[in-house]
Amino acid sequence: MSRVPTAALKYEGKAPSAFEHILFPRDPIHEDAGLLARFLSNLRYEDIPVDVLKMAKVVTLDTIGCVVAGTRTVLGQKILAAYDGGGYPSGCCIPGTSLHLTPSLAAKVNSWLSDVLDYEDAAAGHPSATVIPAALAMAEYLNATPKQFLAGVVAGYEAGLRVHDATRASPEVYRRFAVYHAWHGMASGAAAMVVSGGSEEQFRSALGHAAANTNIPLWYVQYGRPAHSLKANYGQMALGGVDAALCARQNVIGPFAMVSDAERGFARIIGSDQFDPGQLSAGLGNVWRTRETCLKAYPCCYFLHSTIDAVSRLVNLHKIDHKDVGRLHIGCFSRIYEWFSDKVPSSAIDAQFSVQYVSAMALLSIEAGREWYSPSQMASDSVSELIGKIEVEVDPIAEEAFWKSGQLISAVTIFTKSGQSFRERVDWPPGHPSRPLSDSDVESKFLRNLRGTSLESDGSQILEKTMNMDRSDSLNDLCKLLSTARI
Repeated sequence: MSRVPTAALKYEGKAPSAFEHILFPRDPIHEDAGLLARFLSNLRYEDIPVDVLKMAKVVTLDTIGCVVAGTRTVLGQKILAAYDGGGYPSGCCIPGTSLHLTPSLAAKVNSWLSDVLDYEDAAAGHPSATVIPAALAMAEYLNATPKQFLAGVVAGYEAGLRVHDATRASPEVYRRFAVYHAWHGMASGAAAMVVSGGSEEQFRSALGHAAANTNIPLWYVQYGRPAHSLKANYGQMALGGVDAALCARQNVIGPFAMVSDAERGFARIIGSDQFDPGQLSAGLGNVWRTRETCLKAYPCCYFLHSTIDAVSRLVNLHKIDHKDVGRLHIGCFSRIYEWFSDKVPSSAIDAQFSVQYVSAMALLSIEAGREWYSPSQMASDSVSELIGKIEVEVDPIAEEAFWKSGQLISAVTIFTKSGQSFRERVDWPPGHPSRPLSDSDVESKFLRNLRGTSLESDGSQILEKTMNMDRSDSLNDLCKLLSTARI
């Protein structure tokens, strides 16, 4: 997309806005944010490549499964109980439950539930955790068409990942502050606004509201263990994104200028030490960032998936019984050693971020899913015994690859009690664009997430309606299937 002068980004043939200094700032640093707002305001289902639309449907299906699985966890039940008193019968659904809430709260609860198991997609964070709940809530609230919903999903990814790139912190800041989570609020705001539709001025207001609504970058590892239940606080960011669109629809003026104000703007507020406004418009309409997302094969931090994959390969290839394991050595990048090495996880969230715990799940060949974190599994003597046999060490090759190219290398060696040793190195985890999950993998994961829930018997029907939603004029049938209230 070619660069458009700031003056041309104003109303075409209309009188200047009374809030021009906020919504149409003249400084060249704001031009790229203006291009992003215009791209979003013009985005239509028909403009989006077929494979990108398919990915939007796939991540929708995957996220619904993660939400439903999240409702059956200990933390998920607490979240539902916290909002049960605020039910709104004609509101937006919480899949797998009879609860209906106002659009902002529905987006928040669904977002939080999607992240409970850390099973949702990964792309510089977890875009689906905020984008899908925001788009779904707005679409249900406005009775938007499936095509509007899918355009909103794509918009969330396209805008959100560009905001991430524009506000990417230096390695020094990245090591100590969770700047890389804050963009999710902007992603959810873009998604909700594209579902809603509106003028370019309203889109600028929505982006400003979303930037202002974003909570501080939050991640549990920076506040000690046992982990707090907010995790990265995606729920609040999804709520803020929907609120941004709701306010913009009523012409409540948002502070668009803060999106790219270098001194007082979004990047500075979230703690980033650098801002590259050109990234906000880079490749719009030509490079579709939605293609980059990685679906997860395992319910835990994506950083740990190469290790799990390596352990699983060794167990399956060499028919290793966990009782024969004498020692397991993991060579990885320092982030795992510093943040994800926990031999005594005291909560399910801690276990999701423990390379030792998830490696024990792979040694035991336990099927991936919420069962990994059941109370009985967490208290298992077999699990604690295996964790005690696992050692973690920084591998210089993995460390260099992580900081230079974001590669997630893990090298695992299993030493058996009989003196044998087996080694496996994984350079990219399953689900990465170089190793995408197959359609059958995605479907199996979705149906597994619904197993044992009230939606299990409707799993195939939900799958079919989600993957073919754009053949319908309404999302009503899908939303009715997702709600156990069957309103």
